[in-house]
Amino acid sequence: MSFETGQRVIYNGRELCRVGEICRKCFDGVHEEEYFCLIPENEPKACYYVPADRLEGRIRPLMTREEIYAAIDGSRTGHSLSCTDKNQRRAVLLQTVKSGDSRLIIGMIRELFEEKKRRAAQGKELISCDEKALASACRVISSEFSAVLGISEEEVGRLIEERLSGKE
Repeated sequence: MSFETGQRVIYNGRELCRVGEICRKCFDGVHEEEYFCLIPENEPKACYYVPADRLEGRIRPLMTREEIYAAIDGSRTGHSLSCTDKNQRRAVLLQTVKSGDSRLIIGMIRELFEEKKRRAAQGKELISCDEKALASACRVISSEFSAVLGISEEEVGRLIEERLSGKE
């Protein structure tokens, strides 16, 4: 897979970056390698150096609008909230967020929105690990979805919720 300078990409499944220069660096004092310099969109003075020969699985192009809607529409529920042990549940939610897999993350968001509605009907709020996981999941996908769809990051959660509810 080839990337060009200036191209926006997702790094490690969750961070929106711009490809900076492609350069040669020697970080170990012995071996010089070719690296892609990735500049995080939310921290333009920072830079990640990713070895050019090990990009696969670490960098991917942004999803298209169609891919985003397909990921929302194709998301499935039934895995994240089935754990009754709160530590195990927290671990499953965290693992889902860290996966960087948009379909899994949106599926988890779907489940958490449904759980939030159920609990609200009972006059309750989400338990804290669910609330944290929901916020974290929305943060992970919001920068990419915002950049592609041309909406603010704050609107992403609402867009997903509306689309999952069939309002869109």
